[in-house]
Amino acid sequence: MNRLGTTGRWVFALGIAAIGAVSLLFGQYVSALQPLPEDLPGRAAIAFAGGASLLLCGAGLAFAKTARAAALALAFLLLGACLAIHLPILLAGVRNGTSWVRLFEPLALAGAALIVAASLRATAVSARTIAIGRWLFAVSLPVFAATHFIYAEFVASLIPAWIPARLFWAYFTGAAHLFAGLAIMSNVLARLAATLAGAMYGSWAVILHLPRVMADTGNQGEITSLFMAVALCGAAWVIAGSAGEREAAWPARSNA
Repeated sequence: MNRLGTTGRWVFALGIAAIGAVSLLFGQYVSALQPLPEDLPGRAAIAFAGGASLLLCGAGLAFAKTARAAALALAFLLLGACLAIHLPILLAGVRNGTSWVRLFEPLALAGAALIVAASLRATAVSARTIAIGRWLFAVSLPVFAATHFIYAEFVASLIPAWIPARLFWAYFTGAAHLFAGLAIMSNVLARLAATLAGAMYGSWAVILHLPRVMADTGNQGEITSLFMAVALCGAAWVIAGSAGEREAAWPARSNA
């Protein structure tokens, strides 16, 4: 993995670990990643296990010796949550925009986790895994774009009042998601698109989410949203960093 991908892995690790730490700190399930029913037996234990798992995976991602195992565990955890929790909720209410975001955010993060794992082992299987990881991340971006278009007024309301033309920026970021997703899926300017997407998420963490957290430091949802933006920033840079991996790994597949 090149320098951009390595930087992305560290930022990704920070975001994932922080989301888990916030869950443990508040003693609640991982907001937006684990919407467990209030009456679910063992809910508190599951919530603790989820937070602890994310914290450990995030910490593991930060170190080269443990990054691959941590990335595989994280991908398994996130994909499991998508299939067992988020997909059934989405199918029960496909018109709920929140359900779409809650499914595709962990799906995008799972894609980045697969790339981290695969990039640390150059084999034919790794090359295919990198392609799958990119696709999981890229296919999530048009979904985020759609929610920005459909709920533009709400998205605009989240933008600080000192930023002019807030509705324009709601639509603009929706279009940015759409074009970034298409670029990564088609592998046309994929590295540039993923790099810029990461910069966009990073700017959101600083400009949008951090002030909201500072204004309400006891709000778990706001804090989780901050570190979700950080995790997505790192994930996008992991995608961008993997742009150089395909040329090195795909020939190995053809010779297998």
